[in-house]
Amino acid sequence: MTLTNRYKRIPLVQIDVPRDERQRRVVDVDNLMPSIKLRGVIQPIIVEETGERYRLVAGERRYTASVKLGIPDIPARLASDLDPIERQILELEENVKREDLEWKDAATAIHRIHELYCSLTPEWSQTQTADSIGMSQSNISIAIRVAEEILAGNPNVLAAPGVRAAYNIITRHDDRRLGDVMNDLLDDKPPAPHPKPDVPHALHSISAPSVPVKATPLLESIINVDFLTWVQTYNERPFSFIHCDFPYGIEIDRSEQANSEQWGSYLDSDDTYWTLCKVLCANLDKLMTQQGHLFFWLPSDIWRQYETLEFFEKNAPSLEFVRIPLVWHKTDNRGILSDPRRRARHVYESALYASRGGRLIVKSVSDTYGAPTSKEVHQSEKPEPMLRHFFSMFVDEFTRVLDPTCGSGTALRAAESLGAGHVLGLEINSSFCDGARTFLRKHRNLRALDKRKIDDTTQPLHQSRGA
Repeated sequence: MTLTNRYKRIPLVQIDVPRDERQRRVVDVDNLMPSIKLRGVIQPIIVEETGERYRLVAGERRYTASVKLGIPDIPARLASDLDPIERQILELEENVKREDLEWKDAATAIHRIHELYCSLTPEWSQTQTADSIGMSQSNISIAIRVAEEILAGNPNVLAAPGVRAAYNIITRHDDRRLGDVMNDLLDDKPPAPHPKPDVPHALHSISAPSVPVKATPLLESIINVDFLTWVQTYNERPFSFIHCDFPYGIEIDRSEQANSEQWGSYLDSDDTYWTLCKVLCANLDKLMTQQGHLFFWLPSDIWRQYETLEFFEKNAPSLEFVRIPLVWHKTDNRGILSDPRRRARHVYESALYASRGGRLIVKSVSDTYGAPTSKEVHQSEKPEPMLRHFFSMFVDEFTRVLDPTCGSGTALRAAESLGAGHVLGLEINSSFCDGARTFLRKHRNLRALDKRKIDDTTQPLHQSRGA
């Protein structure tokens, strides 16, 4: 490539713009014209001599702004003997240096520059591209990696606010995928030793079955079974995301405000809450992958939250909890009013989440979400939009989801809507289980119908009906 050190002012009428080869189709110069009108063109355009005329290589915005302002000539740097690839590189390098260039366009331009250099010199490196553009090698690597996902149509990357945020999304995804590969490799290994919690003697048989039983393939994603019974014989692949909505131990089954006669009831004693927590911790190694997440609903009472965190810290030290809860605000203001003369109505619920093995999240979301209550199957069910909001931090196509007390199944539906690779729910109440299965099948059918409609609209127009 020959880019000379010859500069001259060239009349605009002698410059040809090869519109059919230019990469930029729409040239917006409104924000550039005031500066050129005041100071003139400071940075020369690049042109190639073609006999007595000149061919524009880079600087179309400065050229167009000058034409619109009626300026007769423009400073230019001369290039000679450029082949088509060299012209593209010059134009792209010029574009990358624009301050107003949108980050996606900048990333894809850098990616294209590197590709073009590699086509000219197969051993070309990212370091050489960085030197050519005048950027750091790390920034070039980030831009190229982000551009690959942009060109692949990655929706999370396309929705990112900037190149750094997009890169963080990509690295989290790569790390989670690597973690899942490691989880798969570790599945065949004996589980690591895990401290046994202080559990009543009768529960020790639950946490450590004497004869492992090979589970048969599951025909249903929701099983009518008690978690305490099921965990004794479960010996299949562990899960990378466990959603726990255990009974809170607040005696909701005895409250008139729960409408148990209409919606059915479940045991909600303090002993139930702690027994479920103990069995979860005692069996964590068989239930959760070495890298995973736990999502845990619990009473909003700060003392119960403290007790719960202290319990998990002692009995499941591999879980690293975030000590700021996620909050669901019930926007319809429905909630328990325990003492109308002394207390406010309680209209929010909170959850804690923890990572195991340093597993990264998919993306960050706000830690509060407002949604009205919903009651399709269960008196204490969580609304699917709220769960989908919070689950988007943890669930992607690599995620295996377990909900040991799934109730209405909204957590499973939310996870599947986010593309979870596998979901499994357990529900002790047969009526709740039947309702949860019905709604899960309904939502699966609706998603399949939506997908079919999308596929139909993308079929080639020339495809014959009989094909």
